[in-house]
Amino acid sequence: MNRSHRNNAAIVVAIVLACLGPFSQQSLAGESPSIVEGSNVTIMYHITVPGEGFEVRDITQFVQGQHQLLPTLEREVTGMKSGDEKKVDLPAERGFGPYDAKKKKTVPRIDLPGGTKEGDVLQDRAGNQATVAQLSDNSAVMDYNHPLAGKPISVQIKILRVDNPS
Repeated sequence: MNRSHRNNAAIVVAIVLACLGPFSQQSLAGESPSIVEGSNVTIMYHITVPGEGFEVRDITQFVQGQHQLLPTLEREVTGMKSGDEKKVDLPAERGFGPYDAKKKKTVPRIDLPGGTKEGDVLQDRAGNQATVAQLSDNSAVMDYNHPLAGKPISVQIKILRVDNPS
């Protein structure tokens, strides 16, 4: 009879441990994990340029510390948790950098795909993206600056999910 009580106790312990297995220590504490180096993070972001009609909304994933975000944004999200939101206003220097007029190149128009128009973003033979800044009958001016270079930006971030490295 003692043996069956021990077996029952062992079964209860096994069931409790099996049920607790999916929970991390942070979940037991009732707290979602914070973003740390190596965290796999899913965010929703909304980028606007103050005073312009430009805006981008998207959801993306990144690994904290692998420089997949702007350095300033990577610092800003450190320590945030699922559900946290933050607005970050960045001057051009801390966003996509200053505009560099030397990053323009004139190419023969014949090198561009048919139907190309000003404002199109194309990829050159080296795989670099450039915006068609000007078109003439014989040539095109390609701008290799990031489209947001030289512009202050406002970024609204919402953390959707944080998975920390084990």
